[in-house]
Amino acid sequence: MDAFERIRLADDPADPNCGHFYVETIHVLECPACGHRQEHPHHAAPEPTHPEAPKELDSLELGKG
Repeated sequence: MDAFERIRLADDPADPNCGHFYVETIHVLECPACGHRQEHPHHAAPEPTHPEAPKELDSLELGKG
């Protein structure tokens, strides 16, 4: 299993955080039988502005042991 973080803009009008940026932790799962890989969002934290989203991403990176 692989994992990474990404920043995504919430652009769905039905999302209460529409216009915010999400800092997401994504786990990539791989089927041992066929090798198919699929992303599985594990955690998403909304940030109101883009400058705050990279700061949050950096703090997630620094917090990893």
